[in-house]
Amino acid sequence: MTRWGFAGRVVIAYAVGFVMFLGLRHWQAGQPWPQAAEDAAVFAFAPMVGGLVFRRALRAGRSRESGHDG
Repeated sequence: MTRWGFAGRVVIAYAVGFVMFLGLRHWQAGQPWPQAAEDAAVFAFAPMVGGLVFRRALRAGRSRESGHDG
């Protein structure tokens, strides 16, 4: 996958998480839109970074199992 393809997937993952958390914070928690947007930005960022770390760890584990470096 090219760097631009990977960057596109990261942006899409963040956008989906942001919209999901925005709806949860506004409609379920009853927060006003500005506060819900701030919370959604943070709540979407943390799982996205966790997913990237998890993906990197899986890739490193696979390369170790197959005997390749990097």
